[in-house]
Order: sequence, then structure tokens, then C-alpha cells
Amino acid sequence: MSTANILIGGGRIFFNDGGQDGNAGNGYLDMGNIPALAVQKAITEIEHFGFNATNRSRQKDLNIVTDIGMSLSFTVDELFAEMWNILLFGNGTTTQTQSGSSITNEAHNAPVLLDRSVFTDESNISSLVVTGSGGSPTYTLDTDYSIENAVTGEIKIIDGGAITTGLAIEFDYTSAARVREKIVPGADASVKGSARLEFTSQNGDDFTWIIQNCEVKPDGDSPLSSTEASEVSVVLNILVDKVVTPTEPFGSVLHG
Repeated sequence: MSTANILIGGGRIFFNDGGQDGNAGNGYLDMGNIPALAVQKAITEIEHFGFNATNRSRQKDLNIVTDIGMSLSFTVDELFAEMWNILLFGNGTTTQTQSGSSITNEAHNAPVLLDRSVFTDESNISSLVVTGSGGSPTYTLDTDYSIENAVTGEIKIIDGGAITTGLAIEFDYTSAARVREKIVPGADASVKGSARLEFTSQNGDDFTWIIQNCEVKPDGDSPLSSTEASEVSVVLNILVDKVVTPTEPFGSVLHG
């Protein structure tokens, strides 16, 4: 026994939305900080028993392995756009650019129930003026309406002010430039590709697990917290690779 073999360390997982079946993909995505990581292994066996006349009992004489599965389960706490794409079953991200401009006569209707909100078409707003249809009358801030959140463009219509339920109103405002990533949730139940686990040790040997075929998806709920770092569970199911490395169905581990 050697204390040099006791393993203490951490891993980073890199996922490429390609690489399987000879598809090059877009390159390896660093999935960020991984607070917890585990290798999961599952084997299903059929047991056979023979009858021993001397002992007058059934005795197991054969195990037949019918199913083998392997996966990596881990948590992530860096929730950037490409990670949200995986967690929300998206099929990729697209860039949405708001150039920033002066908006005039943007038409809306006051909510049916007052003291509820209306959102401007663009976000990051300033210099808001609310008027009636056609630009008249001009309504009063904090009497007829309030700006609840200028970043999201949330405007609340105040109950008891001059704006009545369902009334046609118009917004004039200035929006600032903003670049965001759009994700379409539910478009792809799992994302397939290839992966690498790079494990770096404080004690023990480093190793690399090269995985040629896999799928990655969220594992259970994705809790979001205002009091601590939000951590989300993810599972990377290793799929048998029959094309790139058929003699290494679950990839290969380079140890040391």
C-alpha cells in the first residue's frame, strides 16, 4: 500500500456537440466548475442455478452479463448560455442583438387588471414617456404608471390613475445596446456528441477519459437560489462507439 495512490483531486469535463460517427462538431466546450463528480456503472446479469443432488439445493453456476452501462454524473455552477441550452433541452444558441435606438409611438394596451405590468418591446430603457393613442394625453410617472425595472422594460399601470383598463397607450423611450443569446427550450431532449474528462490530482495520478460517443442532459430539477450558488445536476451517458473506435466501446482512459 502507498499513500501516493490515494486519490484526491477534481475534474473538468469538455463536451463537443459532434465527434461521434465521424462528425467533427464545433469543438470542445469547457462545462465550467464541477463541485461534485462521480463515475456510475451499471451491470445487469442473468443468474443460472443448477441443482446439486448431494446437497439437495440449487447452487449458482453461471452469471451471464446482459447489459453494461456507464455514465458521469456531476454538478455545475457556472450557468452560461451554452449550459442553459443543455439544461433546457435546447438545440443551440443564436445571438440576438439590440442596437439601441429612440423608440416612438410603440403601441400597447393597458392590462385588463390594473396594478399589473406591461413590457416594452426593447429592454435597457430610459427617458420613458407614456401617452394615449396618437400621442395625447401625456400620463404622469408614479401617478398613472411606474417604471418597475428599466433593464427588463417593466411598466406597471397604477390602479386609480388616469390610465383605465384595456386603454390604448403608446411608449416613447430610448433603448441601450444589448447582446443576448436566445435558446429555444424543449427543441432537443438530449445533446449527443463526444467528451473528455480531465482529472487533475492533488494526490494520486492524473488521468484523461476520452469518450467518443455520449449524450448529455440535466438530471432532475434545476434549483435556482438567491442565498447561495445555484448548482445543477447533469448526467453524461456514455454510448457505445461502433464507428470511430469500435474496439474501445466506452472510450479509453489514459492514466498517469
